[in-house]
Amino acid sequence: MMNYLMDGGWMMLPLLICSIVMVAVIIDRCRAFRAAAKLDPKALREKVVQAVTDGDIAAAVEACRNSEGPVAAVLLTGLEKFTRLYQKGKSEPEIEAGVTKAMEDYAPKAMSGLEKRLGTMVLVSSISPLIGMCGTVTGMINSFAVMAEAAGLDAGAVAGGISEALITTAAGLIIAIPGVVAYNMFQKKVEEWNVQLETSIADFAQAVAP
Repeated sequence: MMNYLMDGGWMMLPLLICSIVMVAVIIDRCRAFRAAAKLDPKALREKVVQAVTDGDIAAAVEACRNSEGPVAAVLLTGLEKFTRLYQKGKSEPEIEAGVTKAMEDYAPKAMSGLEKRLGTMVLVSSISPLIGMCGTVTGMINSFAVMAEAAGLDAGAVAGGISEALITTAAGLIIAIPGVVAYNMFQKKVEEWNVQLETSIADFAQAVAP
């Protein structure tokens, strides 16, 4: 491994940094989505909706506060907004509209914990191949420089430059490909959570204003 790092030239340093960042972000996001998966959003949503339907707002609030994740946070926001509007004597259409807006406005903030650092994955996946290509160019430049100094084609003389060119290109792709795959997997999970939030908002709005 160290031989490859040395043969790849100085462009391997930023690629090494990119690889470390990518691995750290993937591990971090795996832990975040694994923690979120421990909660059943459907069960929580049904429990809160049933409590609201029964008029037991305190039980609904307690269920949300005892749970973690974006669904619990959005439902709690809706419950707090509902309580304020109900105490002010607002009509059912006003309550439904106010609660829906409050939950929709808070949803992006609730999802920020899961979406965090996904942009870093896109950035690293994008620049790693470019850095590798830059290493390819510098490696070929070195090869031609050696050829010029040798005044002819000497395979042994140009091998170092060609090796640098190939190693940096391969390193850039090795970093980018897993990063792209992981990003799409995480993005799919984000979309699934967005669907859960939309369903929770719709069900809760119907429960508070039947």
